[in-house]
Amino acid sequence: MTISEAVSKRIDELLFKRGWTLYKLSKESLIPISTLKNLYNNHTKCPSLAIIYKLADAFQISYLEFLDCEILKSEELEYL
Repeated sequence: MTISEAVSKRIDELLFKRGWTLYKLSKESLIPISTLKNLYNNHTKCPSLAIIYKLADAFQISYLEFLDCEILKSEELEYL
């Protein structure tokens, strides 16, 4: 699994937990919907730290909490 896929799954977890859509996340994070769709659909190879910060802020968690999940801790992550 690539980092992009892992981040996408993490976003999916948090969206489900809050009952949000990508459009709601876009409004909360001020990240353009096209950027989120590219990330969510794995068209972005490696999301920037700035995007991770914005996502975490939108979900009202720290960036460390965003990254602190089993998906992103997997030893099978491909660092491309």
